[in-house]
Amino acid sequence: MVNQDFLDLWREEGLRQIPQNFEVFRSLVAQTRDFTEQGKYDVAAVYAKIAASYADFKHCGFFVSPELEHLLIEIGQKTITKKSYFNPSKFGSKTPENILHVATCMQYLGGHSRMLLRWIKQDTERSHSLVVTDEPREAIPKSLKEAVSNSGGHIYVLRETIGSLISWAKRLRQIAASVDLVVLHIFEYDVVPIIAFANKKASPPIIFSNFNDHNFWLGVGISDVVANLRESGKRHSEKHRGVETKRNALLPTILEPTQRILSRAEAKQQLGLPKNSILLLSIARAPKYKTIDGISYADAHVSLLEKYEQAFLIVVGSGYRKDWSNAIEQTQGRIIPYEQNPDTALFLQAADIYVDSFPFVSNTSLLEAGSYGLPLVSRYPYSSQACELLGADMLGLTGNLIRVSNLEEYVLVLSRLIEDEEFRLNLGEATRQKIIETHIGINWQRYLNDLYQLATVLPRLTEPLLTIDQMCLGEPNVFLPSIYGLDLNLEHLIRNNLKLMPFDQRLYHWFRLAKKTKLSNSTERLLWLKDLMPEWFIQRLKKFLGYYQNPEF
Repeated sequence: MVNQDFLDLWREEGLRQIPQNFEVFRSLVAQTRDFTEQGKYDVAAVYAKIAASYADFKHCGFFVSPELEHLLIEIGQKTITKKSYFNPSKFGSKTPENILHVATCMQYLGGHSRMLLRWIKQDTERSHSLVVTDEPREAIPKSLKEAVSNSGGHIYVLRETIGSLISWAKRLRQIAASVDLVVLHIFEYDVVPIIAFANKKASPPIIFSNFNDHNFWLGVGISDVVANLRESGKRHSEKHRGVETKRNALLPTILEPTQRILSRAEAKQQLGLPKNSILLLSIARAPKYKTIDGISYADAHVSLLEKYEQAFLIVVGSGYRKDWSNAIEQTQGRIIPYEQNPDTALFLQAADIYVDSFPFVSNTSLLEAGSYGLPLVSRYPYSSQACELLGADMLGLTGNLIRVSNLEEYVLVLSRLIEDEEFRLNLGEATRQKIIETHIGINWQRYLNDLYQLATVLPRLTEPLLTIDQMCLGEPNVFLPSIYGLDLNLEHLIRNNLKLMPFDQRLYHWFRLAKKTKLSNSTERLLWLKDLMPEWFIQRLKKFLGYYQNPEF
């Protein structure tokens, strides 16, 4: 599906985009530095967040910014007085009992949200509290609230209080005063924890959960241990983020034990499929099924489904896509897309073979499918191991995941799995057993206990030396704009962050951006007026209007 010629096009696009993105990022860092030097720390923090967001959405040729993190640490050290820090002598080599998880938000369909929930439910010997930096209490899933409460912990929502990024960082610092260890489950651009834990000598041990290992993120400069979910992520952290070997650890994704309620035939019947059908299944968010060079994810399966009339492909999460319509018609409707659905058990119980999303792999979905005893197939079109982070790998998948390099090999592998039932079932069972041995229950707990031990015995991370951000145009950097890049301009990011700015900056940018925008109706004008309101006020207004519904995993 993606041949060398098209990889060359991706490379050309990366060589064109990355230097441009890098220059924009440098200008944002320069503005952050200017505001910091002027003592305008609230504004500087917002500009730092915009810079990090830009580097996340528009790859700039690096995965960490020492310059930006240094500025955030400086902001934290100058705005959070040492008097507000607790006594570092309380932290020794003892086993931690009170864990504080810090998350940007708890998206109910996100893999990191599910991992946090399962982490708390599995680790029953400790108390777990949660701080959410960028989401209202009403948006936190009920199951997560119950898990925290049952562990003896508490939930804190920073944006419930009137304030700014700096004041919320101070609040986080105060909350952390009574805990033994902090775990960061934060999004790439979340500046609040970086500011909060700027004084490392008086901070609890900090673990960074690296669930977005393919992206730029903030946090290297304050994290005593980086917990990578997979081997490729661990190697990447050391090579591309500068994480010391002794601080670079593994913590596999945790899964819940699988409970098969239905037989395959019964599940297929509930989905309206023939009992003797062969069901190929894929589950991921819609952006992971990106059409490449005019060939959609559905198109890649047409020849296979034409060859095997009993074969069906269900894709959960893609939703309706216009560019799939021809493939659906060619296969007489045997390619069936579904919208995102947090409850995928019925599909997994019906499936015979699991096929990964493409070009953006979905490791968590692979693990969950494998836990049901499904053979797993994923595509890796890259010729270099330098791009290993762009492929699928997890500890529990090693030795059983089938990875193919091109579409022809993909069809051959799937053909064998369709034709050879014994091979299909044996591979699925081997996959299930390996996942149980690594990702479930007490087997996973051993990795967690080792991680806690490492974080408590290592000396606290010292403030890193300031180094200048460097752009890299090699692999995998050069491919990232085509795979993960978004068509997002800087003005859009600034507008999204207006509500976090002090009023004078908010008003300045509001007038500047409004002049460039044609407001054609009253609804658009009202939305623009909303941007003049501070973030804390917007959150309270949404709560009053019943905007949020309590989600469930």
